[in-house]
Amino acid sequence: MPDRIGRIWELAQQGMAEKLPPLEELKNKCGADAVCAARLIIDAEPRARLQRVPAPDTDRIRLQKRTSSVTHAEWRAGRRHIRLNYFGRNVREELRHALLPVAIKAGVPEVVLDLRCNGGGDVERMLSAAGLFTGPVEQALIAKADGASRPLPITSDTPPIFSGRLTVRIGPDTASSGEALAALLKKFANARLIGTRTQGKSYSQQVIPVSQRWHLLFPQANLRVPGIDWQNGLVPDVPRSEAEAACPRNRA
Repeated sequence: MPDRIGRIWELAQQGMAEKLPPLEELKNKCGADAVCAARLIIDAEPRARLQRVPAPDTDRIRLQKRTSSVTHAEWRAGRRHIRLNYFGRNVREELRHALLPVAIKAGVPEVVLDLRCNGGGDVERMLSAAGLFTGPVEQALIAKADGASRPLPITSDTPPIFSGRLTVRIGPDTASSGEALAALLKKFANARLIGTRTQGKSYSQQVIPVSQRWHLLFPQANLRVPGIDWQNGLVPDVPRSEAEAACPRNRA
C-alpha cells in the first residue's frame, strides 16, 4: 500500500512552509488517515487549505473543456476590451486571437484587459500570455521558495502584438498569477492599472492529492516582479469604486 501521508509530507516540504510537523508525528496521530494528516499540516501552514474534488461528471468535464480563458472580446468606442478570466490550456492562442483585430486595424487608441475575475492559475501559462504584450523578458518573475530564488522568463518568439496604450482592470477578486500578470504588464508593457486593491496573494500553489475526495492546496513559491511587491495587494494607478472594480461574472 503506498505511503500516502509520506508523499503528502514530502511534497509539502518542497513548498513554503517554515516548519511542518515531523512525519512520524503525523503517522502517530493519524494512522493511515491522509485527510487528518493534511489538516495537521494546515495547522502549521494556515495559507494551505483543503479543497473538495468534485465527483466525476461527464457533463461537467465537457463544460470545462469548452470553458474559454478569454470570456469577452469586443470593441467599445474604438477601444478593444478583452476579459481574461482564466489561464487555461489554450490561453495564449485565445488571447492572440482576441488581439489580432488590433494588429490589423490601424490607429487603435487603447486595449483594455479586464482581470477583475482572474483569481490566478498556472504560472507558465500566465507568462505565455504576458509575452503577447511584452515580448521576451529574461527575468520577468522571481519565484522564491525554501530560501532560494529563481528567475522565470517570458519566452516569446514574436514581438508584442500591441505596443500602444494598455489599461488593466483589477479588483478584489484579482489574485495570485492574475496579480502577477497585472504587475508584469505594468513593469514591462507600461500598463496603467485601474480599479481597487487586489487580493494580495503573492504566491503560487501546488495541488497535492490527499484522497479521492480531497486535495491539498499548498503554497509553493513567493512570486514578485522586480520592483513590484503585491503581498498586500496591487494598488491601482487610477482608483475606481468598489462596484466598478467588482468581478462582473454574475451580471455579465
